[in-house]
Amino acid sequence: MFDRRIERRSFLKGAAGALAFPHVVSSAALGRAGAVAPSNKIVVGAIGVGPQGTGVMRNFLAQKDAQVVAVCDLKSNVLADRKKLVDEHYGDAGCAAYGDFRELLARKDIDAVLIATTDHWHVLCAIAAAKAKKDM
Repeated sequence: MFDRRIERRSFLKGAAGALAFPHVVSSAALGRAGAVAPSNKIVVGAIGVGPQGTGVMRNFLAQKDAQVVAVCDLKSNVLADRKKLVDEHYGDAGCAAYGDFRELLARKDIDAVLIATTDHWHVLCAIAAAKAKKDM
């Protein structure tokens, strides 16, 4: 049969690697120390970020288990302001800004959307979100 003896040096290398693993990988990546692991976060897009939509979006920004990654609004000045709000909250420039809700819904990484558009747009956006398999 096969001789499956492990050399002492190989064993010590493997053991040292296993002991070092928790120190190399951050606690946030593992979901420890009060942080939510990135794989457990709900990725959110916001459609319609006027006064009401911004209020709802701020609730998502306050949640540790959610991350707003995209905003959408027809008004370019509102859109730029809300993108800035999200970027400042997370301390980066990772929030995408869209003038067309269909572009936001096409993103595969977005799990859920908040829809706070005016009444005549709300149903259209909700149907498109459902077809895109997004939670609302």
